[in-house]
Amino acid sequence: MNQITIALPKGKRLLGSAYAIFKNAGISSNTLEKEILDQQGKLLEFKSDCGNYNFILVKVADIPQYIDRNWAELGVAAFDNYREYELENASLRNSLRGDNFASNLLPDLKLCPLSRFCVAGLPEVQAFYEACKNSEERILTVATSFPSIANHYFSSKGIIADIITIGGSSEVMPKFGGVDCIFDIVESGRALQENGLIIFEEAMQIKTKVLFSKAALKYSEKTQVILEAQHLAVTHKVVTFHIITKDMPHRDRAAQAVTSTDIEAVTDVQVLSLLKNLNKLGVRKTL
Repeated sequence: MNQITIALPKGKRLLGSAYAIFKNAGISSNTLEKEILDQQGKLLEFKSDCGNYNFILVKVADIPQYIDRNWAELGVAAFDNYREYELENASLRNSLRGDNFASNLLPDLKLCPLSRFCVAGLPEVQAFYEACKNSEERILTVATSFPSIANHYFSSKGIIADIITIGGSSEVMPKFGGVDCIFDIVESGRALQENGLIIFEEAMQIKTKVLFSKAALKYSEKTQVILEAQHLAVTHKVVTFHIITKDMPHRDRAAQAVTSTDIEAVTDVQVLSLLKNLNKLGVRKTL
């Protein structure tokens, strides 16, 4: 049986929460859990307890490309990463990249609830920013690390924007870089405040999603089952089941309860559908 590769963002901020989504769906790895607790190891590949899945740890910005190129069947990525990847490749002539993953099959995992894209700048420039909306004469100069998302956003606002791509902190650009504003991810807003900037506009929230390879969804029945199991996990339906791997010599078992308080979020029909598909792959439930 072919193994399913799951790409997770390495680092302290998202790894634990991203792994929990899969653990709640019944896919666990004791070795990965030890790594999350220890945070000292250099190992980047971890097998699941049942032996049918591989977890790999990569930079969160690279996960969309891993899924898009079928290096992994699914993974967790933030909106800024997968949307920038999509738009960047959509703008390239004859590009075949950016359309092999689906990001809308599961709801927002809410791993970055305070993060959002914002337009920010010096207080004295705010009036000019407002005047640039639907103006054919004014040009707004913007510094950002997300040029494709920024260009798409300002176009939707009727703003002619001169986008300057930078690779690091953008907060000093309005004062020293000759730009009118920045388009960046803001969480607490402290960096803006310390550099004398204010938020002109909150553009969009940063969602975190499970990305699925479209090819894997089409050809792998197991990936379909993972999708259903995760849907129950992220919408918080209480289900307990034992995964029994037929191909393992000792029929190793990994049991995981999916628990929450929002019991009514998923219907009994969805539960029965999931359990039916799990049984096809040798999965038995315990209630």
